[in-house]
Formats: sequence, structure tokens, C-alpha cells
Amino acid sequence: MISKLKNSDLVYRKLKISDYEQFRKLFFLCFKKKISYDFFKWRYFSNKLSFCYGVFESSKLIANVGMISMKLNNNKNERIFSRHSSMVLKQYRGRGIYSNLLNIVKNKISKRVKFVAMWPNKNNYANFGINKKNIIKKKYFLYETSLKTKSKIIKKTENNNIDQLVKYKKLTNGRNNFFYKNFIYINNRYLTYRKNDYFINKFKFRNLTSLFILKHHKDKFGLKNVILDHFGSRKLKFRHLANLINEQNK
Repeated sequence: MISKLKNSDLVYRKLKISDYEQFRKLFFLCFKKKISYDFFKWRYFSNKLSFCYGVFESSKLIANVGMISMKLNNNKNERIFSRHSSMVLKQYRGRGIYSNLLNIVKNKISKRVKFVAMWPNKNNYANFGINKKNIIKKKYFLYETSLKTKSKIIKKTENNNIDQLVKYKKLTNGRNNFFYKNFIYINNRYLTYRKNDYFINKFKFRNLTSLFILKHHKDKFGLKNVILDHFGSRKLKFRHLANLINEQNK
């Protein structure tokens, strides 16, 4: 469905894969970062429920909001949308164009989901038109710990190729995450797009196994490893983390 503002040449519609070039240009102009076709396709077209909705002036994309379909880790595994790639060209700001785009998107998803996840940003709540009383603020930590001194290493951890996740299917179906992370999620998140960026760090103690998923991250200070997810034994989690910090040192 395509909608237009009165007395305007602006067109509001869902993006197609063929709109990648326009998306790439808008993303770079707004964030000064490049985005690949593979990422665009993976992020917004890898399942039929995720999508991007944009505003076009003629054939030029001037604003966009992306909605990623996810599930909550509750009894009903309720589906929600997580908001991404919210952007509008500077010269079109302050005209109500972006607010109208968000209102259209909100109306489209309101009958399908009860919740929308938005990452911390002082403008996120206001410009999506959500009443303050309906905002649930959730702080979610991958880990909470403090290491005053280096912990004694009981047993070394082991790095595995990310493909080995298939062997640990049962460990990925834990109920301790905020989002529902079954193996379908794991496969899409870590094995479908740029899987060489990730690796598994495993720690075993007696009959328990703990897994961290890490990503190689390169910045001006060099190569670092970033922890993204934990699966397996929560009893081993902090001991595993202490060993990991001592061993990796970055």
C-alpha cells in the first residue's frame, strides 16, 4: 500500500530489495557509514515479517524506519518489533515528514504486536508517539560482575569455530534471555551473515558447559573481542567470564 501526503509529491511505502542503492545513500548521508547489500538483505528481508518503510521524493529515499521481527522470551513467545535504521535527511527535518512516517508504521504494526523494542535514545520514545505511561524501561545486561584482582584460572577455556554451534543446539534453548533465542534465532544471527566474524569460547567444568559467542572487532586501537551472547550453564557463567578475561586480555 502506498500513501501520499496532501499537496505533496512524497510517497510512503515499504522498501523492496531493489531499493538498496537509495537505502545505502541515505544511510551514509545520515550516519557517515557504509552499509552492504548483503547486510541490507539479511537484516530486513531474511524473514517475511521484518521490513523497512520509507519516504520517497520522486525516486529519492529521504527517510526510513526499519522494523525487525523478534519474539519475547515469555510463556506465549509473543512477537514484537525492534526498531532500527531510523533516519531522515537533514534538509527534510522539522516538516513533520518523519513523524508522519512513524505514525503510519505504528498504525500498521499495532494490530499485529503489543510491544515495540527501542534501544536507549532520548528521542526514541517521543517521536514514536508513545504515551509515557505505556513505556516499560528494561535494563538488560549480558553480565554483571566486578573483578578486583585476576581470578585463579581453574581450567583454560577453548575457542571453537562458530559452525560448532550446531553441536550445542540444546544449550541455546535457555529461558534466561529477554528475547527468545532458539536455534532458529542463533542460525540467523550468527551463521547466516558474515559468520567468520564470530567464534565460540567454551568452558567445561565437571558435567557443565558454558558458551560465550564473541565477535572480532577492529578499531583504531587494534583488534578486540566483543562478547555478544551467553548460552549454557549459568552456574559457570561468571567463572567462565573471569577465565576469559584473564586469557584474552582484550
